[in-house]
Amino acid sequence: MYDFLRFIPQNLMDLGFKSYVFMLEKPEICGGVVVKAENPDELRRRLRKVRRDVIVGVVGNEAVCREAVMRRKVDLILDSEKRQLDYATLKLAAEKDVAVELGLAKFIKNRGFSRMQLFERLYDEIRVIRKFNVPFVVTTAAENEYEMRTRKQVENFFSFFGCDIVKARQYATRLVRRYYDSHFIMDGFEIEAELEADVKKKD
Repeated sequence: MYDFLRFIPQNLMDLGFKSYVFMLEKPEICGGVVVKAENPDELRRRLRKVRRDVIVGVVGNEAVCREAVMRRKVDLILDSEKRQLDYATLKLAAEKDVAVELGLAKFIKNRGFSRMQLFERLYDEIRVIRKFNVPFVVTTAAENEYEMRTRKQVENFFSFFGCDIVKARQYATRLVRRYYDSHFIMDGFEIEAELEADVKKKD
């Protein structure tokens, strides 16, 4: 399983993840880019400037998220405290094969009534995700080292709310391989190492 972080830690501890994807507004290394927008028009403008060889995650309000799932460049709707995804947007995400991130960090930051509201929203999102087989990943979504947690803690938290952790792992792996694995073509198809060697010899 991969974790999607919003920063680059000075010291990466072994927390049980296969690897990390660094989602940054200005990518410094291989990973992904975060695109923030206040409205759909701003999102479209910002997406035009984004490279095509990185994972693209979007942060925004309900209208921005709905627009994002219809954009070919967008791979992931990133989680945040203010994010709200309605029924139609989640259904469209399934149709357009755009993954939805379920992040742990916002539950760590909030307390009391605010946290309870987030729990209710998470329960509703998971219910719709399961109904329409929406691609999704579970992550820490950590913005600093204090918000990082082990893979087991992340998976146990979201499985408590009904997430299929096996599917979450598969979607995360597929997303990462799509950009950073030269053998990956699409689900169920990949270049075998021996075949690739034979092709190189012929060339």
